Amino acid sequence: MKSVVFRNGRAAFLWGFAVAFLLFLVAMSWVFVRDGPPPEHSRGLVAAAIAVLWVGGLGLAAYAGSRHCLSVKVQADQSVRIVYRYPFRKEERNLCASDVGIAMVRESRDDDGYPYFYARVDLRDGSRLDLAEGHDRDSCESKCRHFNSLLTRSSS
Repeated sequence: MKSVVFRNGRAAFLWGFAVAFLLFLVAMSWVFVRDGPPPEHSRGLVAAAIAVLWVGGLGLAAYAGSRHCLSVKVQADQSVRIVYRYPFRKEERNLCASDVGIAMVRESRDDDGYPYFYARVDLRDGSRLDLAEGHDRDSCESKCRHFNSLLTRSSS
C-alpha cells in the first residue's frame, strides 16, 4: 500500500480573507492620512471609524492565525503523520494506528441553520482530526470509509 494523504485546507480561505481585509485597511488608512476625511465629515469621527475597523481587523487576523490547515498521511506501515499548518508555523505528530480512533461523520449546523458535516477522527489523547468538512454528507462518509479502510484493526 502506498501512503495516502487527507487534507483539510478550509482555514486557508480565512487566512486569505484576513490578509485582503488588512490590505484594504492599510489602503483606506493611507488615503485618510494623505487626503483627510471626506467633505462634511469630521476628522475625529472618520478616525474613530478607522480605528474600530483596525481593532476588528486585528481580531480577525488573530482568529485566522489560530486556525490550521490539516494534512493526515496514513503510511504503508499504518503509522499516521499529522501536520498542522498555521500561517507562520507548523506542528507535526506521528502516531501509531492504535492511537487513532475510527473516522465517523458528525453533523452540526452552519450559521444559516443548514446541516454541516465533519469526517472526524478522535485520537486517544482526546484531540480530534477533521479529515473533511462541508455540506455534502456523502463526501464526508466517503472520506471516513477510505480512512478506516487504510487502518486495519484487530478485533481483540
